[in-house]
Amino acid sequence: MHARLAETMNYVEQKRGELLQSFQGVASDRLCRRATPDGWSVAEILDHLRMVESGIARIITKRVAQAKEAGIGEETSTESVMSSLDRDSALLETVTLKSPETVTPRPNIGINEALDGLRSSRDALRAAAVFASGVPLGEIKHTHVILGELDLYQWLIFLGQHEGRHRKQIERTLKSIPE
Repeated sequence: MHARLAETMNYVEQKRGELLQSFQGVASDRLCRRATPDGWSVAEILDHLRMVESGIARIITKRVAQAKEAGIGEETSTESVMSSLDRDSALLETVTLKSPETVTPRPNIGINEALDGLRSSRDALRAAAVFASGVPLGEIKHTHVILGELDLYQWLIFLGQHEGRHRKQIERTLKSIPE
């Protein structure tokens, strides 16, 4: 895998590991309870993350296929892209967003189904990354509903940051649910 893509995928994998660690050893029934009636359970948060990740995998696959068909060249830079979303990530840390309906989790999803879905969406993302390796993803753009135009490296960074924000939400949720 090309160095730039490997760096962003390593970041995404690290954030997933931290996310999974945040509720390791917690009883399944507790992971399916909401702290508040209008909040999400841990399982519902994971379902939301599945939907977001699946969507990003589809975006990458579609945009890379279009770029390849148009004759895009090869990635030549090995410079890090990890700081390219710093300005936007600081903004996202300070606001509470309502998820669009397209990524609103299924109510009362079971934890095993949520975890299976998360594994499937990660498999799809990894396949998209393999397909995209060697392509200059910084030249391929797709509009994010809040952040505006992002390149495909930034979409991957966004995904990692998004899971990091939801890890914090999981930790807050679990603190609010009695054992």
